[in-house]
Amino acid sequence: MNITTIRELGTYRCPKCNGATLSTDCAQTDHTQHKVVIQCRECQATYPVRNGIPRFVNSDQYAESFGFQWNRFRSTQLDSHTGKPLTETRLFHVTEWPRDMRGLRLLEVGSGAGRFTEVLLRTGATVFSFDLSNAVDANFASNGNAENLNLFQASIYEIPLPEQHFDRVMCLGVLQHTPDPDRSFATLARYVKPGGELAVDVYSRRWRSLVSWKYLLRPITKRLPQQTLFRLVEIAIAVLLRPTMLLRKVGGKFGARLLPIVEYSHLGLPDELNREWATLDTFDMYSPAHDHPRSIHQVREWFAKAGFIDVVVEYGPNGVIGRGTRPAAVPPAVASAASP
Repeated sequence: MNITTIRELGTYRCPKCNGATLSTDCAQTDHTQHKVVIQCRECQATYPVRNGIPRFVNSDQYAESFGFQWNRFRSTQLDSHTGKPLTETRLFHVTEWPRDMRGLRLLEVGSGAGRFTEVLLRTGATVFSFDLSNAVDANFASNGNAENLNLFQASIYEIPLPEQHFDRVMCLGVLQHTPDPDRSFATLARYVKPGGELAVDVYSRRWRSLVSWKYLLRPITKRLPQQTLFRLVEIAIAVLLRPTMLLRKVGGKFGARLLPIVEYSHLGLPDELNREWATLDTFDMYSPAHDHPRSIHQVREWFAKAGFIDVVVEYGPNGVIGRGTRPAAVPPAVASAASP
């Protein structure tokens, strides 16, 4: 592999020494093991490049289950696979961003298999996208040929990019699955440039969600080996999918919650695709190491503490959604004129 295939390598920063640059001048190839690494100019830390993706973490840490599920269901939730704009609709509903963002730089935090990446790339923006898990391999398989994609594997707590650099930052379906959602939000907020926008969603902390099957069973399921849990989910879907579909028809959303699986027949998915979505999202409910919902009040506090303006926080399709703008920097001449 040629190091030049890593797009915009000069934009990356070393996460170990807080900002030293990485560049093609520091590229090293270990010809004996056929590995490619990039190296920090200052602390000499090296980071491997595997399958065309820079890796700034040594392991999946707490996100191993996500790597498992997204590589197994790589294309299941892509709009290009379903033939329906389900992901596109959710993304633009939450963010209220325009569909043409050519000339802007976007940061997607927690890409999974790339369902949102696919949509963001169509806007024409330059997209930087990462995940803690090896789900980035699934994303690369689907979207890696896009010239405006910069894909890497990293931790939300050590994002290897310059702060206040992006016109748009987005994090959907991720914050609740980090060890500390409050700290996670505060971290990603730092990467929004003055005048830039941030959009997030997080599971809602409400009594009706906390007494759901998910939170009743997770103390057991999150400790099971992945393969064991996945097999149990497959059995549950085989037995309960049709009854859950019937309960949804009779009782709507309430009826669909009566059994301990999820399904999406109301979206008009074909039977086999509905089965895939049901298996994927039921596993997604029970497997993560972390699941920390937040109230609408807590999300408002996130934006307030980060100093954002024009903030909108409300209930959305996947819990609580929030968006806001980092205040534009005051030009030095204006600041000087305003001072006594």
